[in-house]
Amino acid sequence: MTWQGIAADPENAPLTGWTRAHWEAAADEQIAAAWRYSSPGGAQVRFPAGHGFPAGHGFPAGHGFRAGHGRDAEELLEGFARTFLLAALRLAGAAGDPEQVPTGLVDWYARALDAGTDPASGERWPRLSDHSQATVEATGVALSLHLTRPWIWDRLPPRVRDNTAAWLSGSAHSYGADNNHVLFAATIQAFLASAGHAHDGAGIEGALARIEDWYVGDGWYSDGEGRRFDHYNAWTFHLYPFFILDMLAEPEATGRREVYRNRLAQFVRGYCHLFGADGAPLIQGRSLIYRWGVAAPFWMAQREGVTAVSPGLARRLASGTLKYFLTGGAAPGGVPTLGWHGADSSILQSYNAPGSPQWAAKGFLGLLLPAGHAAWTDVEEPLPVEEADFTLALAGPAWLAVGCRRTGTVRVLNAGTDGHPQKDEPLYRRLAFSTATAPWFDAGCRDNDVYLAGAAGPSRHRGLRGGSVRPAGGSSTFSLDAAGRDVAVKTSFAVIDGMEVRAARLTGVVGLSPAVSGYPCSAPAPLDVSVTGTTAEVACRGQGADGGPVRGAALMLLDSDVEPAGGQVAGGGATILGPHSALPVLGWDPLPVNTLQILWLSGLDEPVESLRAVAETLEWAWTADGVEVRQGGQTTVMPWQRKTPWAADAINQGVFRWGAART
Repeated sequence: MTWQGIAADPENAPLTGWTRAHWEAAADEQIAAAWRYSSPGGAQVRFPAGHGFPAGHGFPAGHGFRAGHGRDAEELLEGFARTFLLAALRLAGAAGDPEQVPTGLVDWYARALDAGTDPASGERWPRLSDHSQATVEATGVALSLHLTRPWIWDRLPPRVRDNTAAWLSGSAHSYGADNNHVLFAATIQAFLASAGHAHDGAGIEGALARIEDWYVGDGWYSDGEGRRFDHYNAWTFHLYPFFILDMLAEPEATGRREVYRNRLAQFVRGYCHLFGADGAPLIQGRSLIYRWGVAAPFWMAQREGVTAVSPGLARRLASGTLKYFLTGGAAPGGVPTLGWHGADSSILQSYNAPGSPQWAAKGFLGLLLPAGHAAWTDVEEPLPVEEADFTLALAGPAWLAVGCRRTGTVRVLNAGTDGHPQKDEPLYRRLAFSTATAPWFDAGCRDNDVYLAGAAGPSRHRGLRGGSVRPAGGSSTFSLDAAGRDVAVKTSFAVIDGMEVRAARLTGVVGLSPAVSGYPCSAPAPLDVSVTGTTAEVACRGQGADGGPVRGAALMLLDSDVEPAGGQVAGGGATILGPHSALPVLGWDPLPVNTLQILWLSGLDEPVESLRAVAETLEWAWTADGVEVRQGGQTTVMPWQRKTPWAADAINQGVFRWGAART
């Protein structure tokens, strides 16, 4: 039976209707799909290169995909390893009971391990080496073997165990990207240690020591040097260290596990605020095609006895996210597409291949919990955004999370994530992100930003130099490269009555044309647009009960040293959320001054009328240190960032040298 055919449980799952049976059925559907596309020995999985794309479209071009377009040995290993992890979670969750898992599961993977590691096999896997993608995938194999040890590894013939260990040992003393990749070889070596084979103990300890350099507090790690915060915290940094300690059988007395538990508690306590009521996670950062992998840390918290998020909330969040994607068409026929819902090349990275989305298997970690665990039996509890409006400062990544109960949307106002220092990436370098809007990749315009327009395209964001958040506000500073000219930018923001009050101070702009933009809205039909003087609005049609527009975005100028040319709406093409998109923008003609200060309102799912209503209650005064905004008897101080402690684009992380290992 597929997950679509399973009855909802309105009593125990009043918010999603989903039960453990839905999860098991969804897992079985994806395992069955992997088997359909497997080689005769099962060691290679060749997912169709054009899966989910329109007929005749084929595998997307122009994104630097790995050589072979889904046909080289590493990609065939990827298709196997990532789906083996899903099968391992399914088998371990059923305690190895053959009656509860797909028929022949154990024999299938035992045979595949033989075919993949036998040096004489035509399906043998590529060797592990420095910067190899094979090492990334071998991590999935090692973790799967650890989880299923009693039913697969311990029952393998000695020859297959020796061949598998010999293949895994290629990761010893290997060098990979200096980011989350350090945990991969460490996980493999920890499995070898647990199986009694020669291993690189110093490499394991070195990896666990290295991630300490990237820990910034609040349970958040940067993915390497710099300020790279994204969902890798969810599906990597808060997973592998626990599994490594499991494999090493490290005593609790060392205290290291408790450190990781405390960090996990801090992380999930804040991270649960970054999900919309519809189940959508924050649309920010790379590898978004791993989708429901974002649920992994909530399951891990339950497994580790971390109580920062209740069992009922953990399941509601996880089930809501999986349901959001599957009902949206993210895995037709049990094969996750290269995209968000359906296939969409706009969010793909150069390391993606047809099997890449299968890392979403980590989101099924809850299957490790027994059916009687509270995470499966407690009644679902609402998400933070379903209970009340909120603003929550996450000091680690310097994000301000803003939830709107009326719309079920969560925004993140960004003062601290920067992506790779050498890459001006829309998925990282924006003033804000949300669960309901997708960043634009249009080279001619920038969403949610302060930038400089020009004939040669918008300016290049050179990286954050400093940033911080505070209750209901934050500040940041960065530089822009405007065709070789350096422009210094200071920004500050506050949330007042649910609206974003934003300020910017640009220095070095004489003769240049600044612009500020809001949220990019996507819709199934062309959006309604409205421009009046220094306001701009876009709205989706037919969203309200009366058929009128509700969802949308708006900008409204409050103050500026120089009068702008006016509001405008930039039209865009398809995004992961719809075939049509549009963006509200305020723009200036070439400036006669070298410094420009701007104060404006930005709203998501709010009409211009709402912005005007708030604007009528505000007064403000510019100061040398920023701007002070008054509403009634309340004064909100919006200071410029004084410290610039971050090296921004001076850092060379040494990661993503295209052609090296990627995940």
